[in-house]
Amino acid sequence: MFCKSKRKTKNSYISILSILQKQINAESIGFTDVSIDNNVVVNLEKDKFFIQLNQQIDKEALKNDLLKDLEYQQKFLDSVLEKLSNERFVQNAKPEIVAIEKKKTIRCGSKDQNN
Repeated sequence: MFCKSKRKTKNSYISILSILQKQINAESIGFTDVSIDNNVVVNLEKDKFFIQLNQQIDKEALKNDLLKDLEYQQKFLDSVLEKLSNERFVQNAKPEIVAIEKKKTIRCGSKDQNN
């Protein structure tokens, strides 16, 4: 695994390298200034981790899984927004319940949070 860090110092990772190496079962961890192709990329704030896998990734299957998950999340968000647009629901539900439903829209990344 390699870490591409935009931080001025890599010391923040050096203290946890052995833990990180065990967590991801990496043979080694290094630092780089360039992006590395054909690796799994994990973004953590301004840093990127490039993880080389010992197996091929079925990109089409991964894409299909992500699209299915996105579709599920969109349907879930639509159902929550539908509840919140129902005036009877909003008027008759306890304020805590309405607040929970509004939090769901925030978690889903909804831009429509006026309800």
